[in-house]
Amino acid sequence: MHRRTVLKAMAAGIAVATAGVSRAADGAFPAKPMRLIVPYPPGGVTDVAGRLAGDILSRKFGQPVVVENRPGANGMIGSQQVATAPPDGYTLLLNGLGGMVLPMATVTGLPLDMSRAFTPIGQMAEFINVLIVRADSPVRSVDDLIAAARARNKDGLNYGSNGVGTSVHLTSAFFAQRTGTNLLHVPYKGSGEMLVDVVNGNLDFSFSNLPPVMGLVRKGAIRAIAVTSSYRSKQLPDVPTMAEQGVADFDVTSWLGLYGPAGLPAGLVSKLSAALQEGMAQPQAVETLSAAGFEPRPSGADAFAELNRAELARWKQVATRANISLKFGA
Repeated sequence: MHRRTVLKAMAAGIAVATAGVSRAADGAFPAKPMRLIVPYPPGGVTDVAGRLAGDILSRKFGQPVVVENRPGANGMIGSQQVATAPPDGYTLLLNGLGGMVLPMATVTGLPLDMSRAFTPIGQMAEFINVLIVRADSPVRSVDDLIAAARARNKDGLNYGSNGVGTSVHLTSAFFAQRTGTNLLHVPYKGSGEMLVDVVNGNLDFSFSNLPPVMGLVRKGAIRAIAVTSSYRSKQLPDVPTMAEQGVADFDVTSWLGLYGPAGLPAGLVSKLSAALQEGMAQPQAVETLSAAGFEPRPSGADAFAELNRAELARWKQVATRANISLKFGA
């Protein structure tokens, strides 16, 4: 392709992007279908939230919202597509703690600065982590677990996670720091293998995101002894919180929300945020999220941006103290 042709194509692209932003700013948004990128495989809990967000926006604005699953590189491939899109509101991202904050706290060499590449629009929901042991474990409380860990002295108890730097790993490190216990980390490639070893007793305990373990707890295959949030879970109301069992200042949840590219105009942010909050207030949305193991937690753009900043500061500190660090792509 000749240089002049390339320059014309670039100029045309810039003109289209600028026109899109102008239309958004003058209140004509949306004038065409929108894309919502979910940077994880279809069928998971993040996908459930993404499709709900797409439905909410489509109903509100009267335009199709195409939900695209773009997994790979722990969510980075899909995130990059949104980060490089024009800030016109037509390309959005559904992501959260695991994709937006924890990589910044634990991973070196990231291709994106997640704190600068996106505009927070609003939080949708959160789900808690659950402290679990095998069904016949003598550990029946957090106090029992702490006592068992201290009895092992330097060896500590072993626990599993669904990978280095995940929310389960960081939650476990935070627990060790808050309780002064030595714990041995056993990373797995995913939650399924880890949960099998909890059931079989090959792991002394583990934390887990709530959605994958709700059925196992209800069937009695494993025992849940604590939830990590400041409130009891609607799905497991008989399981006490960490704070109720004496571990103060322990409030950990994994959350999801909506983002746009950096530079998204303030008027568009307000419009999208208001639409998301309005849709999240509907009973059907609450029912959909609750059935998937979420706690609906809608918030506006400012509160969501502050949550991102506060969580990054907290988990950076936890990761540094626990010496949790990995290189992107390794």
